[in-house]
Amino acid sequence: MNRYLMTPGPVPVSPNVSISQARPLIGHRGGDFSGLFLSIEDKLARLLRSGGRTVLFPSSGTGALEALAANFTGPDVTALSVSCGVFGDRFREITALYGAKIVSVDVPLGEGVTPDVAAAAVERNPGCGVLLLTQNETSTGVFNPIDKIIAAIPKDKRPLILVDGVSSVGAMPCFPEEWGIDGLATASQKGLLTPPGLGLVWLSERGWEAVSKRKCASYYFDLARQKKLLDKDAPENPYTPPVSLYYALDAALDEILIDGWFSLRSRAARSLAAGIESLGFSLLVKDENFRSPGVTAFSSPSGDIAAVSKALKAAGVEPAGGQGELKGKIIRMSHYHDVRWPEISLALGCLYAALGAGSAGVRDFMKDALAVWEEK
Repeated sequence: MNRYLMTPGPVPVSPNVSISQARPLIGHRGGDFSGLFLSIEDKLARLLRSGGRTVLFPSSGTGALEALAANFTGPDVTALSVSCGVFGDRFREITALYGAKIVSVDVPLGEGVTPDVAAAAVERNPGCGVLLLTQNETSTGVFNPIDKIIAAIPKDKRPLILVDGVSSVGAMPCFPEEWGIDGLATASQKGLLTPPGLGLVWLSERGWEAVSKRKCASYYFDLARQKKLLDKDAPENPYTPPVSLYYALDAALDEILIDGWFSLRSRAARSLAAGIESLGFSLLVKDENFRSPGVTAFSSPSGDIAAVSKALKAAGVEPAGGQGELKGKIIRMSHYHDVRWPEISLALGCLYAALGAGSAGVRDFMKDALAVWEEK
């Protein structure tokens, strides 16, 4: 039986991205590789609306987060962590491992970080050196308005802004240079529609300046070491890169950099959410302004989330369950890839079947979802 992957990472990749990995390998110390590297860098610059360099690590997104922690923090740094879920907590834990003093601000699960909450936390902690934020909290399906959060913090009081964009970049606008982000971490296997294995780090000019004044606590994730080779006429990596994944990322960026990609992701998310609610499921994120364009989390009207998940898998749809406090309580469905009406119909139809007798007629929930999809 064919399976339809709706986990929030890894996500389905297109045939073109898959095939691109079969290209012959090239040496990573030559002109062909530098050309590939520059092609990726140019496309990432367009995606992020930035002229800054992007570092690519052979790692997961957690590795990219660790790179930020290793280069920006240490025992002499107070890190203000504003978290609304498992991955905000993870960024906090990684930073603590490097000796930073952590000041924690927690937002209830299913709610987003408002500009007022973040600005007030900075005001209460004037000695913090870095502010840790998560743009898209995959564990709850919450999207945080990073641009508005940063704008709410007076420039003369802003610590270095470090953002977990692991599950946001590629699926929703993320413009670090325009917004005032100093360090951005992301990864290949979610919004960038590439197989797992690449961690990416972008720094602002202020970020690079801060890194240049610190001794990195990691050899592998040393950003200054990376920058020396990035600044060459023919840029390269200090360590052996996964060349096949570079081919895949290069191809995937072509698919993302189309007109209307972000609005299409938002449209799919809203349509799926409408259908889910019409079936009687409860969305975890109540405020529409904080709902993620990449992943939707919901609970079952019967309370038996395990039975619904089992039925979905039996029908060939593979969702993800809850994490941390939400384990066994919610289902998460992703829509990072090129999800359109046929895919939405498939997901909703399988959810209807999973309910058995159902709490709504087929026509009702499909009508609601289709109405939102046609709004564009």
